[in-house]
Amino acid sequence: MAHIELRPLTDADRDAAFQAVHDSRSAWPNAVGGDRPAFDGWVDRDDVDAQVIVQDDDVVGVAAAMDRGDDREILLALVPGIGDEAPSEALRLLTAQEAERPLYACVAADDDPSHDLLARIGFVEHERDGDDVVYVLPPTLE
Repeated sequence: MAHIELRPLTDADRDAAFQAVHDSRSAWPNAVGGDRPAFDGWVDRDDVDAQVIVQDDDVVGVAAAMDRGDDREILLALVPGIGDEAPSEALRLLTAQEAERPLYACVAADDDPSHDLLARIGFVEHERDGDDVVYVLPPTLE
C-alpha cells in the first residue's frame, strides 16, 4: 500500500505541482489559469491554502481549500493514472483538515470517478451549474 500524505506546497514543489495540475483531468485548473505565472499567482493568494499530494515521496497532485464568498471550497488535481488510493486518501485528509461545514466541491458533470469519490466521503449533489456539478459536505449532527 502506497503512503499518501498532504504537505504544504513549497517553492521546491512548484514545478511538480504545476505539472500535476496541468496534466490532471480536473476541470478547475482552467479557473486558476493555464500557465505557470497564473498558477503561481493563484497559489500565492491569501485565501488559498494549497498543499501537495505526495505518494511515496513523489508529488502526484495538489489539494487546496479556498474561500468562495462566505463558503469554503476544496479542490483536488492529480496526475492521470494514479489509481483510486491517492485521490481517496487525499480527499479524506483534506476534509479532515477543513473543519468548516458546509464544505463545497465542484466537478465536471462528465467526471464520473470524481462523483463516486465525493459520494463515498459523504458529499451530496447541491446544484448543477452548466457543465459542472456542485457538491456539498453538510454539517453533521452531534
